[in-house]
Amino acid sequence: MLVFIFTGCSFPKLEKEAPAVNELKKGTKFRVNLPEDHTTGYTWYLSEGFDSRIIHRLNDVWHGNEKGIDFNLKAVAAGQTTLTFISRKYTDTISYKKFIVGITDN
Repeated sequence: MLVFIFTGCSFPKLEKEAPAVNELKKGTKFRVNLPEDHTTGYTWYLSEGFDSRIIHRLNDVWHGNEKGIDFNLKAVAAGQTTLTFISRKYTDTISYKKFIVGITDN
């Protein structure tokens, strides 16, 4: 009999919104968790305005109305950029959240 055990892996979460800077080391995988209740019709989107040479987007995982959505990312080069998240329903924008990420070499 073959048994597989899957364990959830969760990256460290960015806590500080702009104007504070979240300091990370190059190579770090991290996440931004935002509340998202699909019954409202509003969903969070990551704006494409961040520097993709510094941060790579890995994937997004929705954990249900109570736990929200995780945007999983990886710091790949030294520098600083701002991640902007937009909550919208169709073209109606309800709010923004910004996270400044400063990445240092190991």
